Amino acid sequence: MAVGIFPVLSGLDLQAFIDFPYQLHVQSPWVPPLRSQERLLLSPALHPFWQNASGRLFLAKRQGKIVGRIAAIIDRTYNAYAHEACGAFGFFECQNDHEAAHALLNAAQAWLAAQGMDFMRGPLNPSTNYTCGLLVDGFDEAPALMMPWNPPYYAELLASWQAYKEQDLLAYRIFRHSHSLQDIPTQPPSSTFSCRHASKATLKQDIQSLLSIYRRSWAKNFLYSPLTVDEEKVMIQELLPIVDCDYFVLFFHENTVCAGMVALPDLTPLLRQLHGKLSLAAPFQYLALRPLFRRGYRIMLFGIEERYRLFGLPSLLLSYMLEQARKNTDLEWVEGSWVLEDNAAICDLIEDFSGIITRRYRIYRKEIISCRCSQENVLF
Repeated sequence: MAVGIFPVLSGLDLQAFIDFPYQLHVQSPWVPPLRSQERLLLSPALHPFWQNASGRLFLAKRQGKIVGRIAAIIDRTYNAYAHEACGAFGFFECQNDHEAAHALLNAAQAWLAAQGMDFMRGPLNPSTNYTCGLLVDGFDEAPALMMPWNPPYYAELLASWQAYKEQDLLAYRIFRHSHSLQDIPTQPPSSTFSCRHASKATLKQDIQSLLSIYRRSWAKNFLYSPLTVDEEKVMIQELLPIVDCDYFVLFFHENTVCAGMVALPDLTPLLRQLHGKLSLAAPFQYLALRPLFRRGYRIMLFGIEERYRLFGLPSLLLSYMLEQARKNTDLEWVEGSWVLEDNAAICDLIEDFSGIITRRYRIYRKEIISCRCSQENVLF
């Protein structure tokens, strides 16, 4: 039977869009996000990303049964910053079904073409400030917190549609048994820089400071997309409950913040048990699983003001973080993700600390050359 493509036009359609991967990825390493957070992120009236973006969601159905989904997205903040006419695709999930995958991708491309976009890039869910990339290597284990997972056949679906690699994003892990976590040399005292942990009293301001450093230090990188003020507020609120202050360090030069790094505990065991839904049992599940969270940490934000990079601060910052990790006897790994494959300075730095690539995510691109036929009813 032929595949039909249907736009998401109602609350019930949106719920079906959100629920589909929970049905698709049964008994897999996939880590279920909270349904409430997915609904918030996909609700233009509620999430600030959509204040300067638009999009359209599509479902693929065969004989009335959902077999895939996709979002077409235009991030006007990114396009204005990068001087591009980029249309993104994201939230892509599909059965191992070429017809359905191609129909979804064609629908997204046609909608983006009608909006005047020059090319299509993804997966971005909905931008690089959230989850992004298609997993192409490292499928056997659950990913780190806030990193995606998909079956191996997704890459073949994209390649068969003639989307091509634009850039790979790397996930590096430094394991406890490596030299870097067994015997980290003590750094000599520095009269140039001082450092401190975040604290519960300063945590909100510290996150704001780190986001400010991140914004300036990564502004020239490929795929960088500026967070709006309102997006930063949402991110801060999401980070506040889960940050472990022992793994949040800020460096100062003459009392001015010049570098910082935060690593988040691996909450994936809890997310897998919650299976997308918060319940009255969630606090008890959190307490029961809490010892597991300290087994791994993901370095999520890392930034150094450009003028201080030649002072050895990148190495000092990572060394300091790993020294903290070594004190945690439960810890098994620290992950740096994601890292652009062409960011030689950061790749070399992590590899100097015995980091190895454990997962590889791919950003795909395809030029939009089809006729820009009109499509109405912009959903967002």
